[in-house]
Amino acid sequence: MRRWIALFLIGLMAISVVASGCISGGGSSSSTSTNTPTPTKINIIYTYTGSFSDPAKGKQAAQAQLQQGAWVIYQVAGGTGLGVFEAVGDYLKANNKKMGPPFAIGVDSAQDWIKPGVIIASMMKRVDVGVYNAVKAAEENQFRGGVVELGLKDGGVKLSTIQDVKAMFDSLPADVKEKKLQELGFQNEQQLLDYLNKTRQQIPSWIWQAVDQLQQEIVSGKIIVPKATSKEQIEALRKAQNLSEMEKYGKEWAATAPKPETYFNKTLNERQNTKKIAIVFDVGGRGDLSFNDMAYMGAERAVKDFGLQLTQLQSNSPNDYYTNLQSLAKTGQYDIIIAVGFMMTDAVKKVAQEYPNQRFVLIDGYDPNMPHNVQMVLFKENEGSALAGALASLIALNDGKDTIGIVLGMEIPVLYKFEGGYRFGAYWGLDYYKTHKH
Repeated sequence: MRRWIALFLIGLMAISVVASGCISGGGSSSSTSTNTPTPTKINIIYTYTGSFSDPAKGKQAAQAQLQQGAWVIYQVAGGTGLGVFEAVGDYLKANNKKMGPPFAIGVDSAQDWIKPGVIIASMMKRVDVGVYNAVKAAEENQFRGGVVELGLKDGGVKLSTIQDVKAMFDSLPADVKEKKLQELGFQNEQQLLDYLNKTRQQIPSWIWQAVDQLQQEIVSGKIIVPKATSKEQIEALRKAQNLSEMEKYGKEWAATAPKPETYFNKTLNERQNTKKIAIVFDVGGRGDLSFNDMAYMGAERAVKDFGLQLTQLQSNSPNDYYTNLQSLAKTGQYDIIIAVGFMMTDAVKKVAQEYPNQRFVLIDGYDPNMPHNVQMVLFKENEGSALAGALASLIALNDGKDTIGIVLGMEIPVLYKFEGGYRFGAYWGLDYYKTHKH
């Protein structure tokens, strides 16, 4: 079970998003029919596969959802979710189509390239932003321990753009990039990007603009997306009958949720920096085109901006976490040590207690009793997933459909944030469609 979770959180992740930022351009190849009846509901099929590393289970779940009429399927299942892309691709092929709809939505990194024509966008967790910000603070001796939570306003989550796909590709070694392009059947990177842009043009521009509007309202604080982290909370959202009911939960839960706290330690920020930083990857390692690669992108950008040296250590199993972290910390050479993935939480806590003068950043991990020389970077997956839900429901409703799906990994609290946000976004999309298109 721990390995499944580790594999998922390798892929669990998420460019600054500003209130005026445009998510992506779209075309107008389809339009709302005046004969389409006014929609009264949006059905959301959800499936927890119990796995983060079994594409066959993801494919089976997606096939079942497609048979039930799902027009867009959001995958939140790590490696299992690759099967969702296969299922949607097979459906399109069987119907002699190279591009959706139906579509899939990716997760964590800009996964659009994995199955061109199938994936309309991805909900990104900007791990690179979290890493970069923590390194910057350390180099400027402004490091703070405690919890930093990144949402849409902070650039921590977002919907992918064509530029995000390009950034991921540009971070790859030339030989790896060439191999990927050959596998996908493109002669060069620009052909791939053009194809992805053409895919997005299957969606009318007003839908992209609507999702932009939701993004702006979340960033401004006008809309509070409910953050479900318990079985009771996600059940409440599943039973909700309309958007206003969900908005009520969002406000109530936000009012009672503990606020993230940070701590400034003078001693930690009086040290003479060495211009050396280190990163410990989770078991997936570099080349996963997801969680670990996003962390590397953030570290590499900091290296360039601040003239740093980067040491990288790979974890081949969870047993390596403590050993890797401790081997770095004991040298006293590193301005900050980056631990990628919540599975390292216990190891980071132990090493941080042993080396109280060493600064650490833990990505996606949380412990209420973590020493204050650790910055825990968390993400508001509910906010990013709300954009995915709005995009999915508007695509479906515009085509006269009323059903969308979400395929998830194991039923754990962090995935309730994804599911709950997706549900909220879907209902926001329904409300928008009723108001603006009928």
